Amino acid sequence: MKIRSYAKINLYLAVLSKRRDGYHDILSLMHNVSLYDTVEITNSSFEEFDSNVSLNWDESNTLYKAIRAFESSTGITPKLKIYLHKGIPMKAGLGGASSDAATLLWYLCKKYSTENEIERMSKKVGSDVPFFLNGGCAVVGGKGGCIEDIEPLDFPIEFYTPKTGFSTSKMYKLVDEKGVLGHVGNPKKLYQALKEGDVELARNNMYNTFEMVAREKFPSMVKEAFEALKEHELVMMTGSGSTFFGLDIHKKPTKNGARLIAHPRSIQN
Repeated sequence: MKIRSYAKINLYLAVLSKRRDGYHDILSLMHNVSLYDTVEITNSSFEEFDSNVSLNWDESNTLYKAIRAFESSTGITPKLKIYLHKGIPMKAGLGGASSDAATLLWYLCKKYSTENEIERMSKKVGSDVPFFLNGGCAVVGGKGGCIEDIEPLDFPIEFYTPKTGFSTSKMYKLVDEKGVLGHVGNPKKLYQALKEGDVELARNNMYNTFEMVAREKFPSMVKEAFEALKEHELVMMTGSGSTFFGLDIHKKPTKNGARLIAHPRSIQN
């Protein structure tokens, strides 16, 4: 089976506080976008993994972590051959690894009728993985597991991905060092502004904590990104970066162009 596993952007992302367990509480408005990886899964006599990019098969790989989470939760050891074709840039803030993990968990839980366990498993793999179970559009809080689904949007989008990717853990470390915690703007006001076509209100409520850090740490890169996307109504960095997006709420998506989408995955023939 081949499954397209779609990326996300953060239309809003505030890092609110650092938790005692070392993680952070966030507030975000997440939305699936049409960039995707392809996860190809076939039955095998033993566990196999390959990819079009260089990835280890260990705890650094979210697909590996997904299988281990499934195994520990159900007692079932699936034997699969997995081929991952990366189409989503890595270290870009687009959630490709989390999306892939959610796709594999979805497949395994369907195959073995363990859907009631999937949310708990997803939280073991990564903070963004729970969003990708249902995808679409959602206000996300806590470590990433508090999800309020809302009606998806449909706007055209353009991406600018610098050559240098950002490590999520290093970006969180910079946030802690700089003390850039708390929120500016409001994700629900932003959502309403997008629906109503109010660019100014949307711009006033868009916020990304990591972009604030990147502006200070990588000023030339941020300037370059905004210059590349200056024709768009709204521009912001997504996730922990380094990808930026330009969004237009007064234009219709084109047939072959990138866009916001309503689903986290699709099965391909």
